[in-house]
Amino acid sequence: MAAFWASVPFHVVLGLAACIPVVLWDWRVALPGILIVQLGTSALIGAVYGLPAPWPAVHLGIQVLACLILLLSILQTSNVQVRNSGEFSSRLFRLLVLGIAALLVWAASEGIELPLVEDATKVLFIWFAAVALITLGVTESALFGGVGLLLWLIPVQALLSILFPLPAVIVLLGILQILVALACSFLLLAEDDALTLTEVPSTDPDLAPGGYRRHSITSGAKVLGYGIGYWMYTFLYRRLKTGARNS
Repeated sequence: MAAFWASVPFHVVLGLAACIPVVLWDWRVALPGILIVQLGTSALIGAVYGLPAPWPAVHLGIQVLACLILLLSILQTSNVQVRNSGEFSSRLFRLLVLGIAALLVWAASEGIELPLVEDATKVLFIWFAAVALITLGVTESALFGGVGLLLWLIPVQALLSILFPLPAVIVLLGILQILVALACSFLLLAEDDALTLTEVPSTDPDLAPGGYRRHSITSGAKVLGYGIGYWMYTFLYRRLKTGARNS
């Protein structure tokens, strides 16, 4: 089983899981992508590098908690509504940047030495760091700033866990990860225009005249559910229309 986790195809899958959220630039892809990268990295350092059994699961659990913190903030902001208009040129630009970064990582990885780490894993960790830096470089929001920082901490956490498999080091890195998620969550709420105070009319029965209304997690979840349902409807409609046209 360790041979599978150490194989090149598995490393390639993890590398793609890290860069696809940057290309699509959608939080609905970015958060699952981070969890996939964390799951694969935890399995890798547990099976190949012999990290004791509880700690890879702790890494994954902390990442799940960090993504959940970001998700709860997203559901209270307008970021829950993803706008894809005019995204082709931006995606093409990010894809080109990732392609250049991949060439640079491949060329520079031979001159970089990471102790106790095999060559394939070394290239993978450097690639994670490069994708995280690209994410931080092209983002203008706290949301993808948080995504970039969480992605950056994955190889840092894995490398330090291999070099220093001590509970104190792993706990401190986990605390840092949660603090990063909390800070980005606060900035995400602070920068969102949808959470600015909006005066409601005096005819609103729920609030006193001159009162103010804020968005809630419930309303954000409703918008999220509507968006997912509409996307599934349009996808099935296109498939059925294409099938009828071909027949």
